[in-house]
Amino acid sequence: MEATLDVDNQDRQRRALADFLRSRRERLTPQAAGVRTPLGRRRTSGLRREELAALAGVSLTWYTWLEQARRIKVSRQVLTGLAGALQLDPVETEYLFRLAGELPEAAEEEPGHDRPEVPAAYLGLLRLLDPLPAVIADHRFDALAWNEGFPVLFPHFEGLPEDERNLLLLTFDERSRDLYPQWEEHALHTVALFRAQAADRLTQPSYVRLLQQLGRRSESFRDLWQRMDLEAPGPARRSFDHPLLGRIDLDYVKLQLSDIDATLVIHLPLAEDGVLDRLRGLVDERRGTHAPSPAPAITTSTSAATAAAVVAGVAALLQ
Repeated sequence: MEATLDVDNQDRQRRALADFLRSRRERLTPQAAGVRTPLGRRRTSGLRREELAALAGVSLTWYTWLEQARRIKVSRQVLTGLAGALQLDPVETEYLFRLAGELPEAAEEEPGHDRPEVPAAYLGLLRLLDPLPAVIADHRFDALAWNEGFPVLFPHFEGLPEDERNLLLLTFDERSRDLYPQWEEHALHTVALFRAQAADRLTQPSYVRLLQQLGRRSESFRDLWQRMDLEAPGPARRSFDHPLLGRIDLDYVKLQLSDIDATLVIHLPLAEDGVLDRLRGLVDERRGTHAPSPAPAITTSTSAATAAAVVAGVAALLQ
């Protein structure tokens, strides 16, 4: 039975590799690829298989087998040739290698996907970051720990079952559509980021279950997943239509933790909008104190600068 599951996982991985190669081949025009004399009439604007095979230095038959998800082994040299011929960027190239199982030190997952324990020092850091909404999430986007500010920003988060407190599931919760005025853009970014980071794990049982769960619940997710877009991690800005704060804009940054396979995500208010003070008030109400924060008072005009300084200090500590 175990051997059968392993073969099924390998087959899914090969199909994912085949789909990705096909999607990038069909996106690249002969002109952009440097093919001066396209062969015959074309049904689509993308490269033909024979054109890509020639550019990558492999036989047409062998490349066709790749797109047919045949059980063949792909060398690093061939992957490098394909990445160059397809003009993949660094994120796409890494994704291609991980799909082919060629990245070193790919993380292994224990049966049942036990969530890692967050060290006490990081839990203390989350408390110090309040009222800035912050969460620690693992490679599967499971929320491992968060501070008081995070459920203030996402009011329906703690109403989710414990095993569904996942940032991808949170994105496709119907209530999130009301929270994000540009929900489509946010969902596209989140799915592309997840796909880029999870390439070599997509056949692991917990990932299969998560993707199946999302696919059953959301047609939007199914459409975005089939696009096979990729996104590199980095700072970004999001708008929120918050039930208590109204329309607010927040920057967020991601910091990779050093001794746990997880990322710290911190949301930062912009300058001179008073959001930090209002967040602090809501966090105090949530704690049931209705008292001023023990932190020094911060004027509205310096709120975002102070928040940015906090994050800069955190980044220095994590280096």
